[in-house]
Amino acid sequence: MRSQALIVLAVVLLGLHSFVECSSLPEPGTCGVDFSDRIYGGTITTPKAYPWTAILVYRLNRLKDLYWCGGSLISDRYVLTAAHCVNSLNEDYELQSVRLGEWDLESEEDCNDIEECNDPPLSVGVEKVIPHADFSMVTTYNDIALVKLNESVNYTEFVSPVCLPVAEPVKTLDTDGLRFMAAGWGNTEHKNDTTQYGSRYKLHVQLNAVNKTFCDVVYPRGVASSQLCAGAEAGKSSCHGDSGGALVATVDGYAYGYGIVSYGRACGKEHIPVVYTRVTSFLDWIEENMD
Repeated sequence: MRSQALIVLAVVLLGLHSFVECSSLPEPGTCGVDFSDRIYGGTITTPKAYPWTAILVYRLNRLKDLYWCGGSLISDRYVLTAAHCVNSLNEDYELQSVRLGEWDLESEEDCNDIEECNDPPLSVGVEKVIPHADFSMVTTYNDIALVKLNESVNYTEFVSPVCLPVAEPVKTLDTDGLRFMAAGWGNTEHKNDTTQYGSRYKLHVQLNAVNKTFCDVVYPRGVASSQLCAGAEAGKSSCHGDSGGALVATVDGYAYGYGIVSYGRACGKEHIPVVYTRVTSFLDWIEENMD
């Protein structure tokens, strides 16, 4: 009887453990919902577009509110970004907060020309930063990190998570045939040198996947299996201030984050793709590092 009771207890605990692991990430319907109409091609988004898009806000010595990297909300407490965005933090250089629900960086009330308006953006403190332990600035491999927020955020039309490709059909999808979207405030051809960010408004661009064979030619050091490439079309790419942001593909109506902006040789140059961290290679790491 005692052995049977122990078996039952073990089954219950195993089920509870699996539930805790699986419930740490939201499911499609809660995540991956874009409440806007998309306009493709390096253009300004609507205020509701890409509600998972985050801005990392830094302080460098006496300089504050520096927008140098992006990220994507993946749960009510965690933002996914690139390790190189948080790798060298110290007492002089720190991550101050994370901005969510932002659209227009120069306006307190975000409204477009047809009076579509956002809720006021959220500025959320940082409890913990978790870069991948094996990240290397030399190779750029393992360029992934988690930022744990110091409070839970409520999901709205303007603040909600992107899905991660955890389920088998989306996890094993051949990314070489996908069309992606990237969004952020990074450098553009219209960059205003008087600002410390690229675009005033959140922009987005459609990017085609680039296979590893082509990418290895552009980057002779080689692209790892834990990375993927996209872009290579003139005038369309992620750029410097977009680091850490999500490379997203829509599958069965929901948005999944397949990549994290990592690095590139140039911005928007023909035949030169940008390299992204492949999220499906780090799903176990993500779940293991989410409390």
